[in-house]
Amino acid sequence: MKESCSSCTKFSLWVTIPGIVIMAILFFAASQSVFGETGISIPNEASDLNCAESGNCFLPSDITIQLGETVTWSNDSIVLHTVTSGNSEDGPNEIFDSQLIMAGETFSHTFSDVGQFQYFCSIHPWMSGTVTVS
Repeated sequence: MKESCSSCTKFSLWVTIPGIVIMAILFFAASQSVFGETGISIPNEASDLNCAESGNCFLPSDITIQLGETVTWSNDSIVLHTVTSGNSEDGPNEIFDSQLIMAGETFSHTFSDVGQFQYFCSIHPWMSGTVTVS
């Protein structure tokens, strides 16, 4: 007669559950690149003028993506922001504009043209970045 091993079952669960979690994390990470989505954070310090000196107004502020990819900006700040194509000197160029992004909300744009796309926050014009599409 075969004996039951309760410690074997516990060990099996201990190995299986982390394995499932790791597989889910790897699938999520792979799906981000397979489905062509890139994330940019708007950190809490972004409304401070000093972020322009350090280049930390958008994280990352300059990215390179492939044609057809989607960029999603997340407002991880407690302050309202925008993601507006163009720059603070020349103004918006009407390629994309998030309007107001409330704290905790996101804005996404899919890039259908190759080129270099500058963007800034129309509320805090020192906040700027570039998306290069190849």
